[in-house]
Amino acid sequence: MNRARKHTGVLISSLKEHIPEKTKENISKRMGLAAQIDDALQKRGFTNQEFAFMLGKKPLEISRWLSGTHNFTTETLWEIERLLNIQLLTSSKHYEVHATDLKSYIVGEVKTAFENYSRKESLDNIL
Repeated sequence: MNRARKHTGVLISSLKEHIPEKTKENISKRMGLAAQIDDALQKRGFTNQEFAFMLGKKPLEISRWLSGTHNFTTETLWEIERLLNIQLLTSSKHYEVHATDLKSYIVGEVKTAFENYSRKESLDNIL
């Protein structure tokens, strides 16, 4: 039995060496999210079944989330944050968007799209 564990440990260590750093980081973050959600559920005394009902999900899906392998959408995380009154998502930098900046950006994008369209129309007429 010890021999089998020893070989398994060597195999797992060997496999871990070949996992890209970005993948390891993503796995770690998913596990962290799952742990935060599970801690909040326990703190509030909710079962997976109760939490699933609150979200309109099946308990099996909640179990999948808490396994640490689920790739959440931001919408789902926002809903979880709202229901459990916790913060899961953070922004590393706060961006202020001013109405004039947004307007300038949109006008610029529309202008570029129109110019590209006009060039294409001119080429089509020439050919």
